[in-house]
Amino acid sequence: MWTQHKMTLPIMMMACISHVHPLLTRRTMMTTAFSFSSTNSAITTATRGGIRKQHYPYLTNNSQALLHAISTTTSSEEEEEVWNRAAEEIDPYSEEAKLNLSNFYKRHNIVLDAEKDHKKLLRLTEQVLSWNQRLNLISRKDCTPEVVYHRHILPSIALLPLVLKSSHDTDDDTNNNNNSQPLKIVDVGTGGGFPGLPLALLLPHCEFTLVDSIQKKLVAVSEMAAELDVENVRIHCGRCEEMYAEREGRMEHLGKYDVCLGRSVTALPRFCAWMYPLLKMQQQQQEEDGDGEEGRLIYIIGGELEDVVESRILSDTNLDELLDREEGTSDKRALIFMANDVEEIAVESGEVDKIVRHAPAGTGKKSKKKKNQQQQRTNKVAKGAWQKRDNSVKKERGYGDFQRFEF
Repeated sequence: MWTQHKMTLPIMMMACISHVHPLLTRRTMMTTAFSFSSTNSAITTATRGGIRKQHYPYLTNNSQALLHAISTTTSSEEEEEVWNRAAEEIDPYSEEAKLNLSNFYKRHNIVLDAEKDHKKLLRLTEQVLSWNQRLNLISRKDCTPEVVYHRHILPSIALLPLVLKSSHDTDDDTNNNNNSQPLKIVDVGTGGGFPGLPLALLLPHCEFTLVDSIQKKLVAVSEMAAELDVENVRIHCGRCEEMYAEREGRMEHLGKYDVCLGRSVTALPRFCAWMYPLLKMQQQQQEEDGDGEEGRLIYIIGGELEDVVESRILSDTNLDELLDREEGTSDKRALIFMANDVEEIAVESGEVDKIVRHAPAGTGKKSKKKKNQQQQRTNKVAKGAWQKRDNSVKKERGYGDFQRFEF
């Protein structure tokens, strides 16, 4: 009897919440009940498909159990299928998840150690779960190991064959060659570190720059990288346009990157307008290095695209195809554009004209309008301020027309 009440109590609580909060009345909540054991950390989850027990070795002192409620609408069969797929995602700690990563490497001729990399990705999963309790790196309502691993980390890893030029780029002999230049990659709008941080974790020979304007997220990304001993990552807090503004120490970013990454940051034409000066251009590379290798943009996006974008896509691959998952697991796809096409998209869409590329604060350069405004403020005398008296002006005593009468 007590076991039955333990299972129904969370359900009753969620029902009460749905009556109190009007925003929850339109959604059906997946409820969770917990069964704690002294021998292991276990969670018993009540779902539509029944009760299943999950073991989470990542649990720490400050997170002995992970309580989550996944809200979803059931207005269509398609949404119901999405809910079912989320409930059936493979346990990241299972041997099946490790085998899937190994098969992914073999399928794309990636010469990396799948067993070691799987452990690295699990550590990253734990770091994201831990930091997400303090700030929103990803949505908190569905922050579980399965969601972090399958919907954030694996889609990032799916870009590996697109980032690498060929399988020998990951060879140790090639990496130690002093004549070879490391691949420079910039992740614009990285947010919680995706897709840049998982890729940097597996590609120590590449140099990564993670860019975002939200400082607290970059602090978390930096701490996670330090905890995972990732030494090939640097962060830039600020807008992308500031990276190539005319300022000493900033011009190092202008036209210096082989690959730019982005994951559903904004509309693609606007994104191209922001970042195209960061990529290496073919003509520039021929003048500097003598080769014609130009930079590439790899962008994860879902939905329809503008005509100006569609006509310049070099490669369009579904993430499910890259990861060899069931079709329909994700609606996202990875697009590849060459640097010259990225610039043409920015120009033809008109987005490049909407961006004001002003230099960051402290450059010492001011527009004429700002100089005139500052000069007017300097010349204007504040109300009540002391002024030196002009003796050439006749004093006004207030009784100049006074007449004296004698009696």
